[in-house]
Amino acid sequence: MCYLNKMVDTTEVVDIFLSSGVANVSDPESYSISELGGITNNNFKIGVSGNFFVLRLPGKNPDLINRKAEKRNQALAAEAGLTLPYLYFDEITGIKISDFEINLVALEPEQLITKEYISKALTTLQEVHESEMEFEQCFDHYAFYKEIHREEEYKEFAKVGDYLLEKIEGIGQKLVPCHKDIYGPNFVLLGGDMYLIDWEYSGMGSKFFDYGDLCLQQDIEEEQRKELFVELELEKGGEDQILWNLHRYLSSLTWGLWATRKGVLDEETDKDYLNLGKNKIKSVIEAVNTENFEKHLSRKF
Repeated sequence: MCYLNKMVDTTEVVDIFLSSGVANVSDPESYSISELGGITNNNFKIGVSGNFFVLRLPGKNPDLINRKAEKRNQALAAEAGLTLPYLYFDEITGIKISDFEINLVALEPEQLITKEYISKALTTLQEVHESEMEFEQCFDHYAFYKEIHREEEYKEFAKVGDYLLEKIEGIGQKLVPCHKDIYGPNFVLLGGDMYLIDWEYSGMGSKFFDYGDLCLQQDIEEEQRKELFVELELEKGGEDQILWNLHRYLSSLTWGLWATRKGVLDEETDKDYLNLGKNKIKSVIEAVNTENFEKHLSRKF
């Protein structure tokens, strides 16, 4: 995975903290700044007056994120105890400030899928899906894919995307609050509790996208997918399994297209993102075009 690396000017940090009201210190030498990395955004640890904060500055990513919706969705999730609150959120620029939690642990993909954490992660996702939160759309992967269709350079992928969407829409699905970026480091531990962070792609959607995305982004093998399916009490060989598999491929296609577009816009990491995107897209096209793909969708584990 590609991580952004970009230092921020101290004067810019001072201006942000003063205008946000989070700090009232105007002396640049009173601020300490260190990089925390990021994929979509640039994140920094900021120290001032003995306190530490996380400053998020949006990166050069495709203009697909509704920051106003993200702000609202994260606030709802924080009220429900599913995420950590922010101190400041500018819905126009996407700049966000949160407390820096020294004891917070972000899980790597290989940690998330261990027996120690995976059940807790599934419970956290179920709490999101079964909540009564009414999310706005930060990032609608269905609308995103359909928008891509109108761009000439992506037409060769349209047939595959249309097929996946038609199969999903033909079955039908209940729309529930979803996180939609089920990547290990978005699950964090603090004080014995697990939280989900980074809600910029959240919105109403199918729970199966989150489950499919969990499998995709952690490279979960079939044997463990069987175990997760049983733990979630889903129907083997029926519509649940078909939707699970369809969304796993839709997740790969969506992030593949996202990465290729980001690669074009981000000069610093364009090759990494372009290669990542092309590989994901290629794997979906090859899978969908296999002779027994439809049988594979409903094949019992």
